[in-house]
Amino acid sequence: MFEKKKKRKFKLGLVLVALIVFYLIHVVYVVLAHNPSFELLSKNTISYSGLKAKIYSDNTRISFIQVSLGTEEENLYKIYQQSQSDNEFKEKIINVSFSPEDKVVKFIQKNNLKSLYLYYTIDYKNKFFDSNIEKKIKISIDFEPPNIKNIKTDSYVYVGGIGYVIYETSIDTFKSYVDTGLAEKFHPISINKEDTIYNLVFFTCGNRPCKNGVIRIIAEDLSGNSKISSRRMKTLLTKRWQVSNIKVDLNFIKDKYNEIFNTEILSANIDNFLELNKNLRIRNNSEITQNTRAITKDRIPSKRFYQMKNSKVFSGFSEKRNYFFDNPDSPLMSTYHWGYDLASIENANIYSSSDGVVSYLNNGGLGIYGKTILIDHGLGFYTLYSHLSEISVGVGDKVDNNIIIGRSGQTGLAYGDHLHFGTYIQGVPYDSNEIWDYKYFNQKVINVYKNFINQSKDKIIRKMGPE
Repeated sequence: MFEKKKKRKFKLGLVLVALIVFYLIHVVYVVLAHNPSFELLSKNTISYSGLKAKIYSDNTRISFIQVSLGTEEENLYKIYQQSQSDNEFKEKIINVSFSPEDKVVKFIQKNNLKSLYLYYTIDYKNKFFDSNIEKKIKISIDFEPPNIKNIKTDSYVYVGGIGYVIYETSIDTFKSYVDTGLAEKFHPISINKEDTIYNLVFFTCGNRPCKNGVIRIIAEDLSGNSKISSRRMKTLLTKRWQVSNIKVDLNFIKDKYNEIFNTEILSANIDNFLELNKNLRIRNNSEITQNTRAITKDRIPSKRFYQMKNSKVFSGFSEKRNYFFDNPDSPLMSTYHWGYDLASIENANIYSSSDGVVSYLNNGGLGIYGKTILIDHGLGFYTLYSHLSEISVGVGDKVDNNIIIGRSGQTGLAYGDHLHFGTYIQGVPYDSNEIWDYKYFNQKVINVYKNFINQSKDKIIRKMGPE
């Protein structure tokens, strides 16, 4: 009996010890794991663009945050402070911007400092105790933006047409681009050598003049500093876009709705029309944009671009289409036609407009565009072929104007057998007449590119000097 009691006490003792050990391990885990962490997101650098940091705080409640800047010996300038409402959060972004008038900036410039120390304090509590973290991080100082120089352009573009600009940026440039006032930005073909980056950007201002009659060249470094240079860009307004009023045929919409959405509705209404022609159109145009953004730098068009053989233009670029049900003066919606509708005979052979590589196709149908092909011609230039009845090429195939890529049709939201032909540069549509005019396209694009390559190489050789 005595032995049994002794063994029972021994087992209870072991269980108690195990529980204590488990509890201590849990406490240690909480101490080590349940505390905030601080991460600088601005490459450990302070610049005019600001200082960005992230606090991770899983399973803790933060009551106070303070961030300051100073020397290694002294905390001098408070730049951020916040008392929390004791609520839990997993991540918190701290964003602090600076201006030349800030005391810390004047202190840096007065003392010609190359680095500073960032001090941060975080008061917090977890399930066992209250505590705080006080640390400092050495950070670099970069208030010098990249340089932009030697800007060259012919300073004009036809409405709906192509423009170009050549410029040089300093080697600390992380990225540069051209802003025409559109939602999309135009990025360069670049050559890096020693202390200079040589850049060439082809762009379009779409179907309207460039915003405020200028383009902006923007260069950014890794610290977030940026430099902006503007150039006047005259838009030659020599075109008037067509306007068409189109009555909505609900029987036609029903058939196309069933074809495109693979449904079997017996009748269509205005909501079906808007879902098809408005909402789906937005998604389809977004997919085209995403697939025409890339710049293939090792390929340039080497042949001229041709319009579809024996074709007649039925609808042009930037035609404004007003859709109405009963009253033309009260349209349901309006769209712009980003291409040309070309027709000859039913199921006509479709050839690539010029040499390039098939970069995208949708044999199942890209919504309102139906069966669609995109061809990459290099330098950010693409052509689009849609409403096809069949496709006879695959992604990656090399093509030219002697290769049949498909046949015309009326897939998608098409009223009859035809080819919808579109041209894009870095995701933005422009007027195809710019490439069908062989002399003009060579002057505006091909010769500009070749001269840029040759002049950049010449400058590089001259910088390097004789062997």
